[in-house]
Amino acid sequence: MTPALTRSRKTLAAILLIGSILILSVAGGIIYTLAGSNPGINGNGTDGIYINIYGPAYQNLAKRTSNAYGRGGCTWYAGARASELTDLDLGLHSPKNWYNNVAQTYGFTKSSKPVAKGFAIFSNHMVVVERVNGDTLTISEGSNPGASDAAHGYCAIRTVSRNTLENGNYKGQSFIGYIDLHVSSDNAPTYDSKPADPNAVYVAQGRVDRQWHAYRGDEVAKDYTGIALGKYGWWRVVNGNVQFGVKGVFQNELGWWYVNDGKVDFSHNGVENNVHGWWKISNGAVDFGFTGIASNEHGTWYLENGKVDFSKNDTVVYNDVSYQVENGKATRLADAATA
Repeated sequence: MTPALTRSRKTLAAILLIGSILILSVAGGIIYTLAGSNPGINGNGTDGIYINIYGPAYQNLAKRTSNAYGRGGCTWYAGARASELTDLDLGLHSPKNWYNNVAQTYGFTKSSKPVAKGFAIFSNHMVVVERVNGDTLTISEGSNPGASDAAHGYCAIRTVSRNTLENGNYKGQSFIGYIDLHVSSDNAPTYDSKPADPNAVYVAQGRVDRQWHAYRGDEVAKDYTGIALGKYGWWRVVNGNVQFGVKGVFQNELGWWYVNDGKVDFSHNGVENNVHGWWKISNGAVDFGFTGIASNEHGTWYLENGKVDFSKNDTVVYNDVSYQVENGKATRLADAATA
């Protein structure tokens, strides 16, 4: 091997070695090395959230970093994540500046409660709120050696309680407030007419999984079980998911309803049952004002206040017709008018 060829190979090896190591800086002057294997953000996949911290938005903002807001820092990460979510070219700003001045210039708004997707702002730190499930939040953030390490860029995805952020002196920083980025969640609804009330529950199809869910805002209302309004009717929901194929009598805040194949049947009139009894259904709703005789495929029954009275044993006249009632079941005797 010639000396020239030996030098060339050594030079190439040195270049490859340097290229396999990426030197990054974290706000506060921490320097770390990220191996060429690119393990990515710690906790990737938590709660279905996947983030590529080597993507274009993160690379682009890394070119603008300074010692104060270096790559791997909280503001670098949050700004890059927001750029990725909104498709906006966002700059680097301190947490307080985001909250007091910058957010409104991009059309973002302050919020008194956590919003997915949004920021949680502290005196000298910020995180991205990815998902909200009651008081449990899935967050992503940079500059957190306690939740990540150098190999993962000190960036992490994890779940925390709302109380931890707002009242726990998070990372030694006092909580300031939330910012709503006005970005739909990963499985945002396709429903094109959301209720004006952000707390209202409604049924829509998810963009990602194409399944039908109950939503509150842009998030699946996993805590909701009942009957919710959708674009194509009223639907039976259990833990945020529409229950197709279900038949029975179920409740929401407006009353009790007869559901057939997962949907309230407003044309139905008859007697239907659930675990609480057998009920008179009038135009899809339980008719608690009904007292009289009604039928279903199992027979004819005496009902009082909308419910079959299985303790009833008597002769009853209803609509000028006499019935002998035994244990709630009615047998027609004769027209009272001609008896």
